[in-house]
Amino acid sequence: MRFLEVVVVLLSGVFILVASIPGSRRRGSAALLLIIILLTLIHLFVEGYRWQMLPLYALLGFGVFVKNREASMVSTLGLMFLWLTAFLLPILIPMVKLPVPTGPFSVGTVLYHWTDTSRTEWFTDDPEDLREVPVQLWYPAFPEVDADPTPYIDHIDLRAEAIGERVGLPAFMMGHLNLISTHSVMNASAREGNFPLILFSHGLGGMRAQNTVLMEELASHGYIVAAMDHPFDANTTVFPTIERDESQRVADYRSSIPEGTADSVWLEIRNRQLDTRIADVRFVLNQLQTVFTPLQNNIDFTRVGISGHSFGGATAVLTAIKDSRIRAVVALDGWFVPLALSDTDTRLDVPFLYMGQERWKSWNEKRHRYYLNLLIEQTGDDAFLYTVKKSRHYDYADIPLFSPIAPFIGLTGFPDGREMVRIVNSTTLRFFDDYIKSVPPRLFTLSDSPHITIKRGGASSS
Repeated sequence: MRFLEVVVVLLSGVFILVASIPGSRRRGSAALLLIIILLTLIHLFVEGYRWQMLPLYALLGFGVFVKNREASMVSTLGLMFLWLTAFLLPILIPMVKLPVPTGPFSVGTVLYHWTDTSRTEWFTDDPEDLREVPVQLWYPAFPEVDADPTPYIDHIDLRAEAIGERVGLPAFMMGHLNLISTHSVMNASAREGNFPLILFSHGLGGMRAQNTVLMEELASHGYIVAAMDHPFDANTTVFPTIERDESQRVADYRSSIPEGTADSVWLEIRNRQLDTRIADVRFVLNQLQTVFTPLQNNIDFTRVGISGHSFGGATAVLTAIKDSRIRAVVALDGWFVPLALSDTDTRLDVPFLYMGQERWKSWNEKRHRYYLNLLIEQTGDDAFLYTVKKSRHYDYADIPLFSPIAPFIGLTGFPDGREMVRIVNSTTLRFFDDYIKSVPPRLFTLSDSPHITIKRGGASSS
């Protein structure tokens, strides 16, 4: 909980104790309640409203009307119930403080919106609708002492319903995400240097910000990271407006395939989506190379890596197969069922790390595992399969940070959310340090976690 929230909740507990003492209501409790209401108003002004505090607001409203001595027992029980709810909700669904990046650099971030004039948008029927790709970059920056950190999620009013639907929670439970601060400053002054580039592709129904903690960690250690929204594959893509009075343009999620679709048709649709995603990644890479931006001269285009989560993992692998500029690949619980490669083509010519759950408890696990094993075995000594025990699919995004109840409602599996995020981020960083920066020496197979088992090029260890 935030500071004023803690103060108000604790004082509300004191108010209930005072109000429950016979004869005290008309003396001490009224003054205490007034103080709490004033502090709550300050909290709303300074810290902002969030839905987890609704029971507290209801408690204060109920407290104002508790004046009937005969109803004291019922009133006290009601106040105690509201207080307990007000105490637990912010703990179970907290205002998260994201982990501080461990690298020596401060982190800046910037948004771009680019249109690929060579491609029409195949998700829509308008032949004049060109493919638009929003991109967010994180980069090493000079410290900005007085600057406000960038919110974790922008346009939460437009995104909440889609995010909630994706994780199986009501939309109102997403409303506080825009109050969470990152450790990045928008448009901060970039450090001079020649930094490697890491591209990131989200999964179906994901979004560019879903691994913000990883993006910041990489940037703090001297990488420039570019994550894009794949429109209509992302849960919601918000495009910038052209005119000030123009309504916001939004691309909703349209990548679901109806149940009962023939396997051949399903595979064709998914591969068209993959082709679109690969083209998005290559387009962004081309733009970063050719379009002038303040970061253009800071990127070392001879050292480019790519990472992706879920469907983004398949996107990353296929992009690396097709584009020789990619020098290393990390798939975070990548989903390989849609791959349609021949056995001989299921290999990479660059180092490859797959980090994921022990098995997919979903449709066609056998097909996914077949492609994954081929990639690990045929890519060679620089291919690694890291399996994190007890983890689940969303453990490989930032979601483990957001609530201690996530494992109990099936969103995540690993019992310690912050440790899970640390494992994913430190392992990804170490892999790219080894194979993109070539520092330190080839020690990547060493793991600092007892929760990880390792397979390398067909040989396994733990």
